Amino acid sequence: MRVEQISVLLRNEPGVLKKILESISEGNINILGLTINETASLGELRLVVSDTKKTSEILKKMDLSHNVVKIIVVDLKDKPGELLEIARLLSENDINIDYIYTLASGKNSAFIAIKTWDMAATEEILLANKIKIVTLEDFAK
Repeated sequence: MRVEQISVLLRNEPGVLKKILESISEGNINILGLTINETASLGELRLVVSDTKKTSEILKKMDLSHNVVKIIVVDLKDKPGELLEIARLLSENDINIDYIYTLASGKNSAFIAIKTWDMAATEEILLANKIKIVTLEDFAK
């Protein structure tokens, strides 16, 4: 049930993101979610896309260091306290959240990407607590 995410190391300078986005767009690939974390000289771009394999090939051609990791995507009701419940459940089970970000939100729900240090246990805990884990197809519509 995990979703593939591409993590790309990039130089923290003007135009780098634009070149990546242009190449992905020219490949007719839809970006479903994106986040960037930065340091003084490098940034890490995390992408969920409609075609991970094709995006990886594009990044290789651009000579960009990247890898594909699996994340969990949950569909939460768009109301206060929903994300808190996930943080509480994982904390109570001694599971650290490596990172978390929003992929998309709509009128009634939000798709949230989660990466933890124990993905199997995270899935078990979320499912046991009736938190909806979704696939790429579920939110790429």
